[in-house]
Order: sequence, then structure tokens, then C-alpha cells
Amino acid sequence: MHNLAVGVVGGGGHVGLVQAAGLASLGYYTIAYDLNAAWIKELQKGNVPFYEPGLAELVQSGLKSKLLEFTNKIERLKKVDLAYICTGTPSLPGGRAELLQVENAATAIARTVQKRVVIAVKSTVPVGTARRLSRMLGQLHLSEKAVLVSNPEFLSEGSAVNDFWHPSRIIIGAADPEAAEMVAGIYAPPQVPVIKTSWENAELIKYGSNAFLALRISFVNLLARLCEKSGGDIRVVSKGMGFDPRIGPSYLEAGVGFSGPCLEKDLRSLISQFQDAGEEAPLLEAALYINQRQRHLVVSKLKESLGDLKGKKIAVLGLAFKPGTDDLRDTHTLPVIEQLVFAGAEVTVHDPMLTLISWPRQMSAFLPDLRWASSPYEAAEGKDALLILTAWPEYRDLDPAKLKSCLANPLVVDGRNLFEPAAMAAQGIDYLGVGIGTEAGR
Repeated sequence: MHNLAVGVVGGGGHVGLVQAAGLASLGYYTIAYDLNAAWIKELQKGNVPFYEPGLAELVQSGLKSKLLEFTNKIERLKKVDLAYICTGTPSLPGGRAELLQVENAATAIARTVQKRVVIAVKSTVPVGTARRLSRMLGQLHLSEKAVLVSNPEFLSEGSAVNDFWHPSRIIIGAADPEAAEMVAGIYAPPQVPVIKTSWENAELIKYGSNAFLALRISFVNLLARLCEKSGGDIRVVSKGMGFDPRIGPSYLEAGVGFSGPCLEKDLRSLISQFQDAGEEAPLLEAALYINQRQRHLVVSKLKESLGDLKGKKIAVLGLAFKPGTDDLRDTHTLPVIEQLVFAGAEVTVHDPMLTLISWPRQMSAFLPDLRWASSPYEAAEGKDALLILTAWPEYRDLDPAKLKSCLANPLVVDGRNLFEPAAMAAQGIDYLGVGIGTEAGR
């Protein structure tokens, strides 16, 4: 299999770059193609345009071995045996996934290759997409040049390289058994389940997995509200639930809700797929509602303690949607910050991975008065409240006594439950977590 040449379309993005660098590390000659010429130029130098632990080293190793190539010229893919599509599927108004990039990629590959190629779609696409793409290629008289396989990715930002090497399962949807075998043979570690199934099943496994994770998070956040009203502690409740082997501990942490480029987008897309099928999805809609409400509740806690936020000085810790990444795509933090700014608050932000330089230009224009701090303590200096939105380990290690000495008003609203309420109270800090009732905080 190592004599195969592999192409990755969207090879400069988060999924595509991990896929390309990982395949090169396995010994495959891999060509990562991307339309973003600026990113390709940097990648050719070994510079990764975003942060992902271990990825820069993997890319540099691939370049050194000459098994990894970066290009913005589609012609470089003409001799590949297998091509992965790792392009984006952004949300359209109403939640539907926009598939133009995937369609263009499939067409471009089929028109470019000199021999029949297997096209493996890793992009998250609605059920029925692979079948529709296959028909589209047939209508374009390209079906003899390409055979489609659905091979969804399960990479989490912040651990994507590790997830590549240690997959929980490998899902392959195909109508052609030989194509399925080719994709399965690329990399399938021992003891890792490999499911070969239909296109539709593979596509739904991806959406079902992400939607179920979103449901778990929204459920625990719903339960957190009852904890706050009744004096319970969601940290203890979720821990006790997690010991049940039928439930498990993952994705049971209460907080500001889920965000980032996958869960919310995929949940909205799945809701639209139900609608297109003439079915209702009230459970999914409720999960989305609860998640959106969490972002308002954290601001409500500030208002309940401070009153009118106009003129109030607020420190916000955390911008990335999760620790271990610098990704701001669809992060929960921006809507929260926007609420504060629109309420008239003066906001100072800190994030270990982000600076004013890396802040998207459109957001700088939209929030021109946003202030920046080089450390959490600098952000807290002289503020009326401190709001924690991302669970960076650096924040968990903050000294409560030092925090209090920095704050003008000792109020901490912790959207990630990083601290023990009793320890904060001992320092004279008014501490408000998520799902921690008054009695539980004593």
C-alpha cells in the first residue's frame, strides 16, 4: 500500500493538514492541495498557520522526508491513487450545510486524475451526499474516473494528532467493496473497530456522534439550573452519574455550553436534515436552545451582582472555544463578549494563545474598544468582575488571593467551574459557578 500516491484536498485546514501530515508519516507520498495560497506558502516553509499540539513537528518531518508536498495547483493531483476531501461545510442560513466546496473538490479531482481514483470524503456532509455526488459525477461523464467513499473524521482540536494515531473507530461507507478495502488498508491500527457499511450509514454515524455529544452537554447544563435553584452541586451530580457504565463521565461538565466549528454547526445541520425529511427533531432543537441560553445566563449572573453593566470594567479570561487551540470559529466567547460590550461594559480580555495580532480583523472592527492583557492578573487589575469562559489549565492554577488583590470588586463568575467555592470564599471572593447552588458553595 505504501506505493500509493495520496492527495488531500483542503490539505491546509485543521482536518486536512493532520490527515496529510499523518499519511506522510506513515510512508505515503502525500500531496496536500489547498486554495489558500498564503497558507500553502507558509506550510512549504514548515510553518503551520494555526496551533495544534504536535502538528508542526509532524509537518516538518514530512517535508524533511520529502513525502509531504504542499501545493495550490490542482494539476499536482493528476497521478494520485486516492484523494481525500477535507474541505469545509459551513452553515447556511437555517442551518443547512453548504456543500459547494465538497462538490467542487470531487469534480476537480475527477477531471484532473489520469486514472481511476478513489475519492474519500472526510468532510462532514448530510446524509445522502455521497450518493448525490456519485450521480453528479455520472451526469458529468466522470463516473469512470472516480469512485466515492464516505470516510468521516473524528479528530478533536487540541488532540487531533493523537486522535489520528489512536482512532476510536474507522467508518467506511462505500458501494464499491474494492474502494472500501483500499481506504481501510491505508491505516487501521490493531484492535480498532473498522465498520464497512453504506454511504448513508457512514454519514449518519458522524452526525449522530456529534449530536449525541451536544445532547449530553445540554442535558447537564439543564440539570445545572436545577442545582442552582435547589442548592445542589452539578460537579458532584455529574460525577455520580458518570460512574454508571451506561453513561460514562465524558461530556458531563456544566459550563457556558458547547461551541467551536463542529458541534453546533452539525446539530443545526442535522435538524435541517430532519426538516427536509418531513420529520420533527424537538430533542435536538431543545439542546440548541439550552446551549444558546447558557451564554445569556453567564451574563445574567454579572448583571444580578453588578446591576447595570454600563461603565463596569469586566475582565474576560479565554477566547478560544476550548483549551489547546487558537481557534475562534463559532466560539461561545464572542457572543458573550458582544453582550457585555453592547451593555456598555468596558471589557479586557486575555487568552494564552491569542493576541491582538491574531484577533480576526472583522472582530477588531466590530469591537474596536476591546482591551487586551498580557496575563490574567493584568486583565483583573482594577476590574469590577472577572469572567472565565475557557478552561485553560493556566486559569485553574491562578492564586485566589492574588486575584482578589487585583480586582477592585472581588467578583468571579466562573463559566467553567475551575475553582472550589469554599477556597474562593475563604479569600473573600464572591464566586459564582455554573450549577453550584448557594448551599453547595458553602
